[in-house]
Parts: sequence; structure tokens; C-alpha cells
Amino acid sequence: MVRNLMFSLASLVLAVSVTIAQKPNTVIRIELLNGLNGEPLKLTEVGLEVFPGYREIAVQTDQNGVAAISISRDSTIFTHNTKLYVACADEPGGLVHNDFKVSEILSTGIVQPVAKPNRCSKTAGTTVPGELVLFVRPWELGEDNPL
Repeated sequence: MVRNLMFSLASLVLAVSVTIAQKPNTVIRIELLNGLNGEPLKLTEVGLEVFPGYREIAVQTDQNGVAAISISRDSTIFTHNTKLYVACADEPGGLVHNDFKVSEILSTGIVQPVAKPNRCSKTAGTTVPGELVLFVRPWELGEDNPL
């Protein structure tokens, strides 16, 4: 009986240790907006990578232009262009800022900064804790789309 009790206690300690060692995930929202007209990009793939341990995330926006992802609180999200769009912040003169800390998204929210000059005109928004707002536009004819 003592042996069974010790085994049960050891199993409990191991289970608690594994649970504590795992980093809890959280859900954040990513809103993808057309920087030319301010409209949401519906049913559109969002170009995302997560660090540490580089991995791409395949996520698509819903009918409201919003995608939700479950991610570790200590991760950093990197955004990138896709075959369908280029980030407004990637344009000449723009502030190429494509890395976002999940902890900051959770605490204050982030609206991607877009510096002038650029071809986007609707790049303002309000920060909401737990939300990342990205401004993009379609590739234009003659632009170098490397994808």
C-alpha cells in the first residue's frame, strides 16, 4: 500500500512538472485590411511565420477579414507578402516592421505602422488588446512579385 501511494505521488509530481513546463497558448486575432480602401480582406491567406523555432502558419481570414490563431505567449510573429498582396509597410519609404511580439499584441494590441510615402491611403486603426491589424494591397501590374 505504501508502495502504491509512493508511485501515485511520483506520478502526480511528474504530471504537475510536465504541465508547468509547457507554455500556455493564447488566442490572438489578426485583422487583414486593404490599405487602398480600408475594407477587410475576406477569405484570404495571411502570410505568417512564428519564432522561436521558425515555422509557417497557414491561416485564412473569415468573412470579416479576421483570422484567429492559438499561439504561445512568448512567441514573435513575422508577417510576409503573399501571391495576392504586398504589405503597405513594405513599400518604398515605408517602415518595414514585420515582427510583432505576442505579449505586446495581448497587452495593448498593435496596428501595423505604415510610414509615408506609400500607395496605401487607409492605414489608420485603433489598438485593441489581443488584436494585430495589418494593412496590405494587391500587387500592381509591373511590380516585382517574387512569389
